[in-house]
Amino acid sequence: MTLKQKIRILIPLLILVTIAIQSCAPKVSDATAVVRATATSGEIPTWTPRPEDLSALPTATIPAPVKLTPSVTPTLIGATPIVPTPKTVSVTIVGGNLSVRRGPSLYYNYVDVLYDGVTVIATGRDRISRWLRVEIPSRPGVEGWITTKTEYTRISGDVSNLPFIQTEPASPAFIRNCTKTTILILPDDVQLLDKFNEPYNEEQFILGVHQVIDLDFPGTARLEDIDLSEGERVDIRIDGAGEKSKCE
Repeated sequence: MTLKQKIRILIPLLILVTIAIQSCAPKVSDATAVVRATATSGEIPTWTPRPEDLSALPTATIPAPVKLTPSVTPTLIGATPIVPTPKTVSVTIVGGNLSVRRGPSLYYNYVDVLYDGVTVIATGRDRISRWLRVEIPSRPGVEGWITTKTEYTRISGDVSNLPFIQTEPASPAFIRNCTKTTILILPDDVQLLDKFNEPYNEEQFILGVHQVIDLDFPGTARLEDIDLSEGERVDIRIDGAGEKSKCE
């Protein structure tokens, strides 16, 4: 075979091989990465892949606005407002007059009187709140004790807020029967036996005025009135018959 004939055979083969190679090479498409050139020289370019289908890009979803509900303060229907109890305690005398004592019991001396309609300020109390220490309006700087267990007082304020006041014990007062008869003491309604029945012929009494009656001589006038003071001991020496006895 001549050279010319060989060349005629090789040319078609080369064409077929070239076509085959081109069909096997990867196809350049829009998916090929492109270079984003920056305006600044010397900066390294950034490679950003570009998808073939732009519809495949995720769509940003704008969240729906949140509706805020204003807070509602509940209203109590028919609720009674709480009124703080005042710490000041006042006492008004109503319906009569009230004695003021040196200490918190009837065994202390009388020191003054509060008249109907007077209002005083309490400054203290006894342990069981049956007596209150008060300021005496007619005697500035002087205090005394009044009882709460009476219809003649109207108290305003909480007594438990008052301080407890410790007081010295009262000096006891006694009445002794030195006669030979049985003696009745009013208004206490206490009987004192004759002087031969010691110790039942003597008794401790609250302070104030006491009436002396001889029970062995009924119908006779009372023998005497005794105004008993703190620390005092009073002897009854004359009975209903007028007979005088001495205390032994």
